[in-house]
Parts: sequence; C-alpha cells; structure tokens
Amino acid sequence: MNKYIGTNVLCLGLLGALALTACSDESGVSKNFGTTEEKNAFWNESANLKDWNVMKGSDIKLENGKSALLGRVSLKKSGDDLARAGIAYDVSNEDGSPTDLSQGSDGLCVSYKSDFTVEVRLDTADYASSSVDKDVPFVSLNMKDSGSESHCASWEDFKMKKSDKTDGSDVVKKVRSVQIVFVGESGSTGEFSIQRLSPYVRSDLWIGKSDGARVKTGYAKGDEGTSGTMTFFEDSSHAYYEWMYDLPEFGVFPEDYTELDKRIESHEGYYGHVIFNDVNSNPDVGFEFLVAGKTTKKNKDFIYTADVSGLWKGMCLEYESQMDIVMELVPGDSSAGTLEKKSKTMTFTKNNDMEKNCVVFADALQGSDSDILKHLAKIRFKFAKENKAGTMVGIRRISALVPENLSVKESGEFKEVKPTESSSYKSGKSFLWDGSKDGDHVDLGISGAAAGGVWTNSPDEMDTYSFGFPDDVEADDDGYVTESLVSKYHKFTGYVKSDDGIYDLDKVATIGFNTVSSKQETADISAWDGFCIHYSTDSFVRIALVTDASANKYWYAEVEYSDDMTWGKVSWKAFKNIDEESSEKIEDAIGKITSVRLQFPVDGEFVVDKFGSYDQCGK
Repeated sequence: MNKYIGTNVLCLGLLGALALTACSDESGVSKNFGTTEEKNAFWNESANLKDWNVMKGSDIKLENGKSALLGRVSLKKSGDDLARAGIAYDVSNEDGSPTDLSQGSDGLCVSYKSDFTVEVRLDTADYASSSVDKDVPFVSLNMKDSGSESHCASWEDFKMKKSDKTDGSDVVKKVRSVQIVFVGESGSTGEFSIQRLSPYVRSDLWIGKSDGARVKTGYAKGDEGTSGTMTFFEDSSHAYYEWMYDLPEFGVFPEDYTELDKRIESHEGYYGHVIFNDVNSNPDVGFEFLVAGKTTKKNKDFIYTADVSGLWKGMCLEYESQMDIVMELVPGDSSAGTLEKKSKTMTFTKNNDMEKNCVVFADALQGSDSDILKHLAKIRFKFAKENKAGTMVGIRRISALVPENLSVKESGEFKEVKPTESSSYKSGKSFLWDGSKDGDHVDLGISGAAAGGVWTNSPDEMDTYSFGFPDDVEADDDGYVTESLVSKYHKFTGYVKSDDGIYDLDKVATIGFNTVSSKQETADISAWDGFCIHYSTDSFVRIALVTDASANKYWYAEVEYSDDMTWGKVSWKAFKNIDEESSEKIEDAIGKITSVRLQFPVDGEFVVDKFGSYDQCGK
C-alpha cells in the first residue's frame, strides 16, 4: 500500500491569514484583497443568467438562452428625452442582510451587446424597493453591437449622479441588489444580450518559490528566454540590493548564488534590503522585465511590444515593504523596436506584513494613457527611497488582474497525440460540462455510449478519507451525492478530510465518470487534446485517466492551488503514469480510457463548476 504523511499545502499560511482592508481612494494606488472568503452566489448564479427579474414599471421580456440572457426592451414614452427600464438580481443573504461583493474581487466584468446604453448599478436598499429612477452608484457602458469582449469596471468606477461623496467602494460591502438598466430614447424599443457577468480575479504570472527569474507573461515573441526574464537595475555607487540570506550568519555567502534565479529560489522570491549610499539622492534601484521579449542581431536589440489591454486589467503583488514600490509601465514603438519615453507609474504602498495588493489600470490610465496597454514593452518595479520607514522589501508573487473567464493556468506544452491502440468507441472533438445547466451528466459525444458521462463520487473509505459536502445535499440509493449536489449548487463544492493526515494513494477521494458505461469498456478520447477545468482549491486537484480500475492503473496530471476561480488547461503531454517503472507512453493509453476521475489526494476544499475538452477554456 502506498502511503505518506500529509503536509501543509496552504501556501505556508501566507495567503490565508490576511485581513480585508478598505480600498484606497487615491488613483493608481494599490488595494488590499485580504482573505478570500466564499463568494456570494451572485458570482456563480449570474453565470447561469437565470435569476434576474424585471424591475417594477419596466417593460422587458426576458428569454434565457443556452449561453446568454436575452431580452427585448420597450421604453415608455414620457416628456423626457431619455427613458429607463431595468432588471435586478437579489444578492442579499437568506436572512435579508446585505452582501459583501468585494470578497476576492476588485470589480466586475460584463460581456454584452445592447441597442441601448447600459448602466450596471449597486443598491443597498431592500430588493423590493428597486427603482430605475433611484440615484445609486453605477457605471455606464456604451451601446455596442458585439459581445466578444468584456468591459470591466472597478468598484471605485461606480459613481452617483448627484453626489461625489459615495462611490462603489463604499457600498460594495453592503449590497442587496445588482441592477442592469437600459437607457435610450423615450418610446424606443430594442434588444440586448448579456453573455457573462463575472468578477476580476488574480492570474499568477510569477511565483517566487517556483518560477525563478522568469515572469510568465504569455506574450513571448523575441529570442527564447527574453520575455519575462527579470533583471536588476541599480547604480552600485548610490544604491544596491542586499539579499536577506546572503549573509555569513545564515551560512550563505553571495558567491554561492551567482545566478539571479538561484537566489530567488533560495529566498522563495525577493527578500532583502536596499542599501542607499547617497542620502541626498533618490537613485533607481529595483527590477524589470520585458513583456514580449527582444531579438538581438549584430549587437542591436529589437524590443517587441504586446497588446495586453484585452486581458490585463491591473497588476497585483504579494509583498511586504518598508518603502513604496513604484510600478512603471513602459510602452514601445513596435515598428522601430525601441522603448518610448512616455510611461505611466502606479504605486504599491508600503506596509507592515505580507499581503496581496492590486492596482487597477482604469483608475490611473485615462484618455490616451490607456494606449500604453496596447503596445506595452517593459514593466519596472522601483523601490522608492523618498517614502520609507526602513529599507526591507520582500516580494513573493506577481499576478495580473483579469476577467474570471480569461484566467487560465496551463499545464504541459500542447502537442497532438495519436493513439497507438484505439477503441471502437471514439469521442467527439469537443465537450463541455457546465454545472449551471447540465446536471450530473456529461455529453461526451461518444456514439453508442449513452450510459457514459454520469458524474459519481467515490464512497468514504473508513480510516482513510471522507468527503464533506453541504448539509442539505442528499445521497441517492447508491450512495452518490453528485446529482443532489449539482442540482442545488450547480457545481461540485466540498472538502476532503483524511484520517490523521495519513494519505493512501490506492484509496483516493474522487468524482468522475465512465467513458462508455459501468462495465468499464474503453474509449478513444485522443480527439479532446486534453482538458479544461474551471476550479478553485486550497490544495490541488488531479485529473486521472483510468485504463484499468481494478488494477489501479491510470495516468494523471495536476492543477495547482488557486484561491480564485480559474481555468486549468491541461494537455495530454502533462499526464504522467502512476506506475513510474512502466515504459508505456501516453500514446499507448489515450485510446483505451475507461473513466475520467477528478482526484482529491490531500486535505482541502474544492470547487469545480465546469469541465471540458482542451479547447473549451473560457467558454
């Protein structure tokens, strides 16, 4: 039996012990995200687009499409040039108390098209009193005939018409209803489609303990290794960075770590002091990286740019610092391959403890400044001497602030895999299970396999592990809770608890489905190219491809810790054989899979609301 002692997988406590603090009112200054609590059902249910109601006095006919909320609006004739009609979502708790929508999010993103101007509004009053004429914090979105992109707004962007004393950051912690109001010419009619309404989330670009000196920007164009590679900038005659553990008393000497990535790995990020030699100046000292990289020919660099405007809505650091950290966005000339002199700075304020703070680009980049994001070349982080209580600084993580549906963690390089042996049962090219509408059944597209694709959970194993599901979930006659769980919560949500921290890899908690039927016939699923899973977890989740359940033979890949809902994109090349001594390759297995299982090998909480083929991330 394969057993090992469980260890703490909660990121050494750094991510779980942060208290929520108020957002700063200063434009271009970081905001604290604090702890990540369970999000209000609004963020999950609104994706279903089913629980919106027409506001009193509005003439709107709603239609729930398969992947959008559709409606036709008739604005009433009045003496005014403009008229309004709206729909509302009751976000209050079961006892009627208001909800804090800021938990884990600094704003919201809407993907839509509309024949009218759209106002998204936050109301703290009772849901029943919702009115399109009431002055509440709102953000206005222009009429648009395409719903292919998300429009995102920070909570601070929500303003009242008649007062500047209150904005969305004041009310977002005590919201009772979210409203979508359509504004147009009095007496006009038109249509709208809301494809998605989701929060901002943090998508990790660099984690110090695992990524060394490379930021994974996702925009590499230049010579290999030039995109995202961190370098220090400093004038050693005026200031330099001294690593915390490059000191004899720690048994470590500077000459032991001559490469930056090794130093970062040994410190699990940046951790040290800035030494200022000249007290009368404010020298440049910090680190930087190219977003897209560069090409060097004949000792001349051509610096590439990237259009990050559609994906990156802000930047986040997990850090502690006795100085402000000033982030500088440096654009480039894509034709000349040079950096432009025009740049924009934003500030991560000094603090006392390790915490996650974010800056929202929309707060600082106004008018033509927003074009910087369309040809971004370099990002610099400067340690600011002019505002310090000391010189210590530690940085553990860099993340981009992105719309939730665009947050993707990739595992394994994509490569088409052709099976060496193929079952007569063959999958279709794509599939996507969406807990909001598909229940406990997955349409796998495998002809003649109608009995496959039904989600079931493994039973608790005495003295090994147990599942923890919501109290109102009921098991069926076979002991499966998946049908009840998805029916009530539109997702898999729960936790796994092992017996005294002892884990048995031969007895793992799972939720999964057979490819063909319970008789364990095999299927060729190679056409899927891999999987996309929309999830969050405080440990990790394994995806297992089972070839022989009775002999415990399977291939597995893992999606890592994420305290925000994110997409995990896993190619076939990421999968490993559980039998490390086997010479079998993934090509030998992918054509004869009997079942697919989500495994939860260690203690932790999890949420999974979508699961599909490799091409379905963000759908």
